[in-house]
Formats: sequence, structure tokens, C-alpha cells
Amino acid sequence: PGEVTIDVRAAGMNPADTKHTRQGDPSDLPVPVGYEVAGVLVAVGPDTEIASGGGAVGDEVLAFRVAGGWAERITVPAGDVFAKPASLGFPEAANLLLAGTTAADMLRVTRATGNDTVLVHGAAGAVGVSLLQQLRLLGARVIGTASERNADTVADFGGEWIAYGDGLEDRVRALVGDGTDDRVDVALDCVGTDEAVD
Repeated sequence: PGEVTIDVRAAGMNPADTKHTRQGDPSDLPVPVGYEVAGVLVAVGPDTEIASGGGAVGDEVLAFRVAGGWAERITVPAGDVFAKPASLGFPEAANLLLAGTTAADMLRVTRATGNDTVLVHGAAGAVGVSLLQQLRLLGARVIGTASERNADTVADFGGEWIAYGDGLEDRVRALVGDGTDDRVDVALDCVGTDEAVD
């Protein structure tokens, strides 16, 4: 009861997986890697529903936060499993929730609104792209730092691209303006660099 088994069709791959395998003693291996998956339900415990409601054998689902998702099949708590949107393939769904929930939590903590100008450092990465999309839905103005080769990615998801590197603060000030109401209201760091913190 309370668990389901998923035939894994795709598993997310995130920096956290790499960090997880680099920690500890090699004698701890094998380490269960993989925090998010997408697949098909092959077993549902008695009197059990997935987090989004329902859930029957054959349903396409995604699951997060699980342990050991880099597997052919995984049994997990039903509360960590959601119906897969039909518009997403298995690979897209398998990489949706870790980045998406991280971005959503960043917005919750900072209380960003549609009236804000938001600076997103690392806007072309997985969390950054999710932030761009969620902030666009809020109606916020978003400035996203990224390399020049990723400028189109930032623009495609609704952000105003700006190059990171020397002179970043001056470029942000020039883009935002210099009036009393022209400012960055929220800064979100998806990179963890000294430049972003400064």
C-alpha cells in the first residue's frame, strides 16, 4: 500500500547525480543514482493513488524525488508520482521536476511578482530556463546572464540576454536604466559564482 512500480522509460540527469556519486567512500558502492524518472505504471499498491490523483497500470507518469531512478524499473512512494503531461515525451518529462521545483522554490522564497525586474544568473541552464518560463507567466521583466552562444536560448524563453563577465554590473545598470524606479528587484543565482554573488 502507498507504493507504485514504474517501468522507467527515461531518467533525469542532473549535477546532483554527479555530486552524489563523488561523495563518500568507494566501498559504499553501488550508490542509488537518479532523482527523477518518467515511465509507465506496471504495478499499483492496494488502495493507492498517485499524487495527482488516480493511477492505474499502463498510465504514463513522472516521479520526483526518488532514489535510484537510473534503473529499468523502480518502486517508489505514490506521493512522489504525477501523471505525465501528454504533450511531453518521456525524456522531457524525466527532466522536468528537479529543475522546475528548484525554480518554483526560488520564486516562492524571493516572492517575485509580475511587477518585478528579475536578474537570472545562468539563465540558459535547466533551472534558469524554468525560471524564465515561470517568470514570463507572471509577467515579470527578466534579464538573463549567459554566454553569447546561449543568447538565443534566453531570448526564446522570454528573457533579455546579457553577457556575464567583466563589467556585468555596468551592463545590467545600462540595460535597466538609471531612474529612481529603474532597478533589479530580485536576483536569482543558478550558477554559484563569485560574480553572481557580487
